Amino acid sequence: MPHTNQRKDLFDKWAGTYDADLRGEEAFPFLGYDAVLQSFVKRAEIQPAHRVLDVGIGTGNLASRLNIPDEQIWGLDFSSAMLEKAQLAHPGAHLVQADLTREGWLEKLDSRFDRILSSYTFHEFPDAVKVEILKKMASYWLKEGGLIIIGDISFQNLADYHSAQERFAAWWDGDEYYWCAEALSDVLCQAGFSMYYEQVSACAGIYQLTWKGC
Repeated sequence: MPHTNQRKDLFDKWAGTYDADLRGEEAFPFLGYDAVLQSFVKRAEIQPAHRVLDVGIGTGNLASRLNIPDEQIWGLDFSSAMLEKAQLAHPGAHLVQADLTREGWLEKLDSRFDRILSSYTFHEFPDAVKVEILKKMASYWLKEGGLIIIGDISFQNLADYHSAQERFAAWWDGDEYYWCAEALSDVLCQAGFSMYYEQVSACAGIYQLTWKGC
């Protein structure tokens, strides 16, 4: 797993150009980025009274599409520079700096949410770490009947994963951990989740997770 401080420095530096880079991006891993966020919001079915947690909120791109007041949005990110950008975009949101790979992040929030959302964040973690973080979030932060929605770099099955690895070899980052729905389906089920997956672009998809408990 990449050194946390190195990744944090990378995202702190990227914060200044992040939004502009994504607007003009039509290469791996952000092919179809706008379509992914549109599908994400549709799948999340945010209601007017919902309290929402955005994990890896970045500069607030996803939060800007939720159509609820900032005061109903909580955001986590490990980059202080990204959070500064998000606070400008969403001055009423509750933003917290947290590193999900270190101890103490669960205690950063004392609340329950109707939706826990995350876009283009969990590929930073190996699959076992992904699942452990999701279990903790569901146990501590998800309201009964709530949903976790993940939009990220992902592939339907192992054949598509390996095909993409060849197709996008020049951009494939060996320090990241892209999702494979086929490989994670049973693991997530055993961890206490039911899973729905939708492939949206050539390199990204949406996971809808319902927590059943272990």
